[in-house]
Amino acid sequence: METLTGECLAGRADIRREKGRMAEQFRIGIVGAGWFGREAHLANLLGMDDVTVVAACSKEESERSKVKGAAPAVDVVADWRQVVDRPDLDAVIVSVPNFMHCEVAVAAFESGKHVFCEKPLGLNTAECDRIIAAAERAGKVLQVGHEMRYQRLYRHMRELVDRGEVGAVQLMWCREFRGPMRLGWRASESMTGGTLLEKNCHHFDLFNWFLGRPLRVAAIGGRNVLLDREVIDNAMVLVEYEGGRRAVLQLCLFAPYGGEIEIGVAGARGKIDTFSQAWRLTLQRFDVDERLELAVGEDPVEAAFVDAAGQVNRGVYAELREFIRCCRTGERPLVDGQAGRMSVAVAVAAQESIRSGEMVTLQPANL
Repeated sequence: METLTGECLAGRADIRREKGRMAEQFRIGIVGAGWFGREAHLANLLGMDDVTVVAACSKEESERSKVKGAAPAVDVVADWRQVVDRPDLDAVIVSVPNFMHCEVAVAAFESGKHVFCEKPLGLNTAECDRIIAAAERAGKVLQVGHEMRYQRLYRHMRELVDRGEVGAVQLMWCREFRGPMRLGWRASESMTGGTLLEKNCHHFDLFNWFLGRPLRVAAIGGRNVLLDREVIDNAMVLVEYEGGRRAVLQLCLFAPYGGEIEIGVAGARGKIDTFSQAWRLTLQRFDVDERLELAVGEDPVEAAFVDAAGQVNRGVYAELREFIRCCRTGERPLVDGQAGRMSVAVAVAAQESIRSGEMVTLQPANL
């Protein structure tokens, strides 16, 4: 098995050159210093020489204490507005529960900050529109936290597709069988917007990245096993795209073992399969007898980060680097507000299809 050692994103040398060009400190506040805000965003930002984390907030005293223990110089407060309203910040990371994203992001733009908003961008497309409009009025960068686009595994799959290894992609799939998500606010339908929005907007974002404009969504699902929460624990979702291309998601949240996410694409020339926890990719061409197997090399900066389900979770460092670069240069990030909105549109349509038992057509206004 071949091991890839080259970076699919900008290499560490490129980052060092970027730091050399832009030595001034980029000043960030974190709104929502819970587990992900602290272990993913704060931890990665503290490792960047050209970034200063000035302030962070959490309404939980225990979370504030953990931030102070990790970063004593950070001003830690309970009220998120005390972070958003600070005049000495360049940008804000929004890492609060989903139902707060719209209010906090809009307030941050109105206070003149760039915004990195964790996924999903909003609970619905109307909230997404409010955030996007606020970003445009402020003339600031909006990036959405879909880190899977920044993971080396899927970047390499995209490179293989772009150079024509499988032909034009016609089918795409994602199979995720894993254990339950944590309780707390993630068990609430109103706070999350539902399982497919909270959990699988990541996978819908990858579908959109590879396949383009979604047209129709059909889904079935329910709450079969995890009866201690409001949100569904399994689903099958079919998304149809322009040109007759299709993608399918299989989700189970009560699998006792594993956590492997299997994502693949197929075209007229062949197919690619990826395995997220093994960081392995296979390419099978119809015109070549041998199957190519690649082990995507580890990124030492991100290899130590494991999420709450015990899964290796990478891409956060790379997406934060792009956010900082775009804030400094005025470039548009790969996952901008419109990309974030489109993943929300698919997730909301899938959940509506489950409720109604009907296929949902996505009109231009929904996208």
